[in-house]
Amino acid sequence: MSAPLPTLHPDYVLSVEFPVQDAKLSLPSTEAKNNLEKLVTLLYEKGFASQVRSTGDSQSNLLLFIKLSTASLSELVEKDLIKNYEFGVTAKNDTEADKLRIIYQYLISPPSVQGVGITPGKGEWKFITSISPITSVLEDSSIIEDVKVNLTDSDFTTATLKDTFGVQISLYFEFLKFYIIWLFPLAVIGVVSYIKQKQSFSLTYAFINLVWGIGFLTFWNRKQHYLVNFWGVQNSHEVEEHYSQLATLNENFEEKSTYKRAPGNKDGYRFIKQLSFIPIALFFTAVLVSYQLACFVIEIFLAEIYNGPGKIFLTLVPTVLISVFVPILTIVFNLVTDQILAWEAHDNQYTKSNSVLIKTFVLNFLTSYAPLLITSFIYLPFAHLIEPNLKNIHSSIASHVDSNRYVYKYLTNLKSQKEFQINQGRLNVQFFYFIVTNQVVQLVMKYVLPLVLGPIIEFVTSLISGKPEVEYEIQDDEEEKSWLQNVRKAIKLPEYNVHDDFRGLALQYGYLIMFGPVWSLAPLISIVFNVITFKLDYLKLTNGKYYKPPVPQRVDSIQPWNYAFFLLTWLGSVISPVITAFYRHGTKPPKTIGQLALDKASINVNSSVFLILVLFASEHLFFILYLTGSKLSKLFKSQVEIDNDFVDNDLKLRRDFYSSKVQSNVEPGQDGDWSKFGVKSVLAAAAALPAKNVKTAELSRAAKEQEKEDEKVQEKREAEAKKTSDQAKSSSFEKSGLDASSGLKNRSQPSAGADANTDGNPINSAIAATSAAAGAAVASASAAVAQVTDKINGGDTSAEEKERLIKERQELLKKKEAELQKYGGALGDPSKLNSNKESGDTLIQSKDGTGNNVYATIDNNDHVPESSTNGESPASSSSSEGDEIQDESAINGTNASGSQADNFVANAKKTASDINGKVDDALTDGKVNKKKSSLKKLLKKKSSGSK
Repeated sequence: MSAPLPTLHPDYVLSVEFPVQDAKLSLPSTEAKNNLEKLVTLLYEKGFASQVRSTGDSQSNLLLFIKLSTASLSELVEKDLIKNYEFGVTAKNDTEADKLRIIYQYLISPPSVQGVGITPGKGEWKFITSISPITSVLEDSSIIEDVKVNLTDSDFTTATLKDTFGVQISLYFEFLKFYIIWLFPLAVIGVVSYIKQKQSFSLTYAFINLVWGIGFLTFWNRKQHYLVNFWGVQNSHEVEEHYSQLATLNENFEEKSTYKRAPGNKDGYRFIKQLSFIPIALFFTAVLVSYQLACFVIEIFLAEIYNGPGKIFLTLVPTVLISVFVPILTIVFNLVTDQILAWEAHDNQYTKSNSVLIKTFVLNFLTSYAPLLITSFIYLPFAHLIEPNLKNIHSSIASHVDSNRYVYKYLTNLKSQKEFQINQGRLNVQFFYFIVTNQVVQLVMKYVLPLVLGPIIEFVTSLISGKPEVEYEIQDDEEEKSWLQNVRKAIKLPEYNVHDDFRGLALQYGYLIMFGPVWSLAPLISIVFNVITFKLDYLKLTNGKYYKPPVPQRVDSIQPWNYAFFLLTWLGSVISPVITAFYRHGTKPPKTIGQLALDKASINVNSSVFLILVLFASEHLFFILYLTGSKLSKLFKSQVEIDNDFVDNDLKLRRDFYSSKVQSNVEPGQDGDWSKFGVKSVLAAAAALPAKNVKTAELSRAAKEQEKEDEKVQEKREAEAKKTSDQAKSSSFEKSGLDASSGLKNRSQPSAGADANTDGNPINSAIAATSAAAGAAVASASAAVAQVTDKINGGDTSAEEKERLIKERQELLKKKEAELQKYGGALGDPSKLNSNKESGDTLIQSKDGTGNNVYATIDNNDHVPESSTNGESPASSSSSEGDEIQDESAINGTNASGSQADNFVANAKKTASDINGKVDDALTDGKVNKKKSSLKKLLKKKSSGSK
């Protein structure tokens, strides 16, 4: 025999319809047996063991107790932890509430996400009426003892609630406790204001009340953020949303190669559908407000104008009408809301629940606050207009009601103008009702009426159903009997909805924040009721006599009630200062707002400008303080909040996950010939690349234009210089043949044949590259010297200007000499020497330091003039010519030596020295005796000769 059920600790109990075919024989129907077999088989396949017990009140129902195996539970917990960490949830899932939540999610989840797929009351599982968790609240207890213990205990701890009932319920009690604590300072200020001023509608208290509301919202958001991080449930709502998305994805799964993103935007379409509910909400709002205004007119007529018999009872008619109409309107509204929700197609319970609560709060707001708003902004400002129109009211009734009817004499029995008096305490009386009387009624209906109605309903039901045809006896095990009785009673109770308790607190908060100045003792009264509510709410959850044991839910905020509290506070920033400004002076003068300021009107405002300023300041003060407080509150994060920060945590989780899971799909060792290329080979190849002189079109065109301009200027100067100076013999620089237009071009652009010879020979390639760079440097030097010389040769140049130009010329020469020293290397292109040499020149061959063949030419100097052009003696001319020949021979001689690179450097330095000497001599006489055109010709010849 198995152990008693209470000692087996089942997880859940399912209430199953099991109709019998023959009551006398207690034989179940074939359909019932098939349904039960299908259910038990599925549960067994999913890891559940089950036990069956009778419901005790009927043969047509039974209780199915189930428990998940530890192996399956361990797997589910592990999967849930993985989902948690994917979204930054750090809860450990180590409480009883976590276990029940995971199992329940497993039971109702669709098979597409490896769930059981049980949907109570729907589809193929419509024979399952409910699924309830088995908790400690089902143990034997006495309601009297529980009340005594709860009300006398001064402890307000919520730690056990989270472990037993889950985060959502625990968060409600934390909010209620926080709300009670924050009411204490407001209650103290309210008592002081009430004692000091002996009147209502204090403007100072109104602004203090507003600041209190802003502080409460700001600090609660901070407290809430700390709690959810401390419990490790931050971002938990995203887990449920992801879970539903995963279910949809698995149901519509396609192979990866054919998978395409589903068209459309579900969230966007759903938002548009939600916006379409606004006209519907406005319609119901108009209907409710119209009905309330009609009831208000009836109430004013019966209470303020009617003067006939039965008045004390007739004044209750509007209340009865409201009480009857509002539930009917709510039922119709809920039916329409259900259709809208089905059309919105929510894929998870979280967003669906929020949508329902937001829609229903519209009616809750109107039914709760409309009477006070009507009194504040319709009755008190305009009731004084009734007095002068009483005769018109009487005549209107008389004209529309037959005088022979019985009610005529009662309807026309109205007060006279002298008897009529505005009820200026109406707002105070109504506010007192909602703060005191209404909360007493709510306490009785929530905590007393269910205990009284339970036995009454059971007795009435038994009378209606009558005596059963066949009596049967329940045979329970003695060790299970008491426990089973508690279970049977519990599954018949209504389900607990924490949002009903949140709704009550939100409505109370709205009374305080919008109409608090009406009676400043309201916070003190609210503290008393809230303390009682905290204790009795705790009792109704732990006693098991009010509700079924709730299924634990995990949330990360009190949403959407935080939106409701924000909306109420914003409305309070407008309504509270306005009604305070209206009625803080009572009926005393001054009254300066036209007809609103008649002697019997209740509005009393010093200035309309003051009213507008108060309204403007209070509404803007709300937003400024709220935004500022929200930003400042983020500075006070606890360490657990910093550690659980979603962004940082998410990045870290992704990094840790992918660093261990992701592998590269690139195979190593597949580099081919690239593995042969090292540092030395790359540097050698770079040295072997031929240099190219790349000039843009604009630079080339500018150079040609500048060259033509220089030639014109030089020709003019030559014509003037013929009369005063002698022609000088060509210098070794003139024979070098290197200028910007010829030498550089010839040396930097080798022919195809030269390319062929240099390929595969790094030394020859280096000679060609270095030749181009050095040629450019020498050409630049010659152009710079010519430019400086042209400036010095000008007739209008002063001594200071000449000295400055000399220094400039010397700096340019030093710069170009440094460039020559930097480039180094060899000049010459052996493959082109033979085709480019002048007639009479001799081509010679020699060896360089590495044994390679190099080539050079020997100039026969036929281009050197035999006599001077300025009338110098032959001896002098010969001497000068000899110097040039010697210079040229030196150059050619060095070309014929081992390395052309070193020879060119020496030749270039010699050329620069010659330029320096020639210019210095010219500057000494204040003139420069050289011809640019002749220099260019000699440079071209020299360039050809050096090859």
